Amino acid sequence: MKVALVITVLIITNLMIFATKAWAGGDVDRLWRAFQCIHRGEGAWTANTGNGFYGGLQMDRQFQQTYGPEFYRAFGTADHWPPSMQITVAIRAYLSGRGFYPWPVTARYCGLL
Repeated sequence: MKVALVITVLIITNLMIFATKAWAGGDVDRLWRAFQCIHRGEGAWTANTGNGFYGGLQMDRQFQQTYGPEFYRAFGTADHWPPSMQITVAIRAYLSGRGFYPWPVTARYCGLL
């Protein structure tokens, strides 16, 4: 069962990365690096400190359900997602028009705002 779940996660992750790259055009590498920088100021990829924010980009449940509903349904909160899924969801939010504003402090630190 665990092997099947791992394979499923890898397939979904690769599909989401491919879809995000196709949607973002050539910008995805820059965005990927930007969100890695933001992550360094946000916390561990497995963070669940009880403050209502989860994962390495500190996403709340509403954010996760809005920009990563399939991941939320399949795996629960972002602290259970691999980093590639968390970044994919952040890129979706960025591309929707939110920009880097959900992470104002760390985005400023990274020179993104």
